[in-house]
Amino acid sequence: MSNSDKIMKDGKMLHGNAATLHMASLNGGMDQHLQKMLDAAAIGGGRAAVKAFQDSQKRPNLKVVKGGKK
Repeated sequence: MSNSDKIMKDGKMLHGNAATLHMASLNGGMDQHLQKMLDAAAIGGGRAAVKAFQDSQKRPNLKVVKGGKK
């Protein structure tokens, strides 16, 4: 449980463990709550990795050419 969680319930701001437990109850339990958080993190991480890969593929491969004007 995170002490930094905050959520509104019935017009009152819940903080810390109370907020975490309320969010877990809204999601159907702590297991489902954690699964939703992990799914969101995995999707976000996957998108960032794909974007980084695509960006690296767009860059031209440069190589050093020896010689030049003489």
